[in-house]
Amino acid sequence: MRIEKLLPPAQPGRPWTAVLEGGDALRLPEGAVADFALYGGMELTEETLADLRERAFLLTLRERAVALLSRRMLSAGTLRERLAAKGATEAQAEEVAAWAERIGLLNDRAYAAALVRHCQAKGWGLYKIKDELYRRRVPRDLWEEALAEMEGPEEAIDRYLEQKLADPSDRKQVKKASDALARRGFSWSDVSAGIQRARDRQREALWE
Repeated sequence: MRIEKLLPPAQPGRPWTAVLEGGDALRLPEGAVADFALYGGMELTEETLADLRERAFLLTLRERAVALLSRRMLSAGTLRERLAAKGATEAQAEEVAAWAERIGLLNDRAYAAALVRHCQAKGWGLYKIKDELYRRRVPRDLWEEALAEMEGPEEAIDRYLEQKLADPSDRKQVKKASDALARRGFSWSDVSAGIQRARDRQREALWE
């Protein structure tokens, strides 16, 4: 296989383009051009062509990673999963994730902390937040540190009950609110304590 044309990028740092006989084009990082000493008219062995195709695909995966991480924070596990969906092998996905970490696009520790803050701001409790950390493929060795920054559940539970529980003495209302809080990830002991606080507030209001 011969390189018909080797086109430099329009801007420094952008990919080069190697146009192969037959019209196929490979977008290549500048490092690949230097490593293989490429030039127009160069005859490529099958091994070299395979290596160049690998470099071109890795470049595509890196660009995909940049696009994904520019839109929102992701864990390394989720990024690898998204890249695998684009055809990356396990080794390729791992290589791109490691590259993204090196240049500061990917940080599982910062992501774990941000995810916990986001979930708690939505009114979620510990158990649902743990489920979300698992679903988002955050490494388990980072969970404890991120969860340690959580505020206590009392404020979120009280706020929910003030909005949803009109009469803390009504068993049906209490069960409905309790079940809803459990689905949000709060423990039954914390929910029970919250119900008791709501009843105490109700009694205090009656005596005013």
